[in-house]
Amino acid sequence: MFTRLFTKAAVVGSMVFAAQAASAATYDFKAAANAGGGVGESIFSTFSTSASGGTFGGFAGPNLDITASAVDNDPAQYVYFDHGNAGIGVCKDPTGGASVGSYTNGSANFCAPGSDDGLTALLETLTFTATDTAVVIQSIWLNANHDPANVRDASYMINGVLYDFSDMITDSLSGSGDVRIDLDFTLNVGDSFSLYAASGSPDSYVSGIALAAVPLPAAGLMLLGALGGLGAIRRRRKAT
Repeated sequence: MFTRLFTKAAVVGSMVFAAQAASAATYDFKAAANAGGGVGESIFSTFSTSASGGTFGGFAGPNLDITASAVDNDPAQYVYFDHGNAGIGVCKDPTGGASVGSYTNGSANFCAPGSDDGLTALLETLTFTATDTAVVIQSIWLNANHDPANVRDASYMINGVLYDFSDMITDSLSGSGDVRIDLDFTLNVGDSFSLYAASGSPDSYVSGIALAAVPLPAAGLMLLGALGGLGAIRRRRKAT
């Protein structure tokens, strides 16, 4: 009897663990810009990773709202997906034919000038906000697609902490030329963090981000409740 009860408890525990582990995700912004049916070379006032529309279904995992800003912030800045071996950056001025907020599934540049679609100036900033659940920001990938200098020549301010070449690990997503910076900090719902090039050669892009939903305390309580319930059943059966 005890063996069967233990097995049931183990199954409950594994189900809870699996539900938590399934919420981990890596968002490859380069792949989204390049893949057929993808975002393409596109421009957004706010990009929500859970958004769906057109032929692209968004990213599978906890939602992040991404916005852009700059030190002058006049006019408003845009989140820009750069087709090719890049990712997302900041664009100040869309071209006349740009459709803000639409997935293009193409490679035509909609930023004016076309060379101003990355983190091309100091304090051009991308801000990431957790909107539906607390998340752990595990890692970020960066590259310098249009910059003749290596991405390691720049330093980056991420969530108020300065990271330089000593923090960068060569680790490419789709394409090549990426470095990974491991972070491991938590955002509660409504909290945000910012990223910008703080020094060096700043023509950079965010290639991707890895994150995971924070395990809910309720999951642990569910497991304890299940164990307690199984124990109660065992005691009643023993008494009879």
